[in-house]
Amino acid sequence: MTSTSHPAAVDQQAQDQPWGRLDTVLFVLVATALALVAVQFALAGFAAFTVDKTPATPTDRAYGVHMVLGVIIAVITVLVLAAALASRAARGHRRTLRLAATLAGLALIVEPLLGEAGARVPFIGALHALNGLAICALTGWLMSETGRRRAAAKRSHG
Repeated sequence: MTSTSHPAAVDQQAQDQPWGRLDTVLFVLVATALALVAVQFALAGFAAFTVDKTPATPTDRAYGVHMVLGVIIAVITVLVLAAALASRAARGHRRTLRLAATLAGLALIVEPLLGEAGARVPFIGALHALNGLAICALTGWLMSETGRRRAAAKRSHG
């Protein structure tokens, strides 16, 4: 069995894999994550403009839903990674795996740490928002890659 280090050959090999149920699960999970990330930004904006400006409450209730949705997004990104690892076609597409792993790491580890630290240091809170943008961009990129693989599988397998 020969292997190649050429990215186009690896991508072609991944595209030759039939589209299976796990690929559909991956596609739906990524689409859901992308929609929830958009809602997350809307909730953060809503909370920023409704937060009680008095120092008496350390955590305003308006951010509660934002925090809960952050946990849900983190769980979904772990499911995205699991689906990518379980799908033979996705496993054969290195970019999909890298995107899924990076997305899970940013959403599960980095984002909560920046959010907690940002409550005490505003600069780090700004990094929390920028990391959220990176999560949004990676999710969109992963959606594009998954959709591209889906279209290629439909073309090659009718």
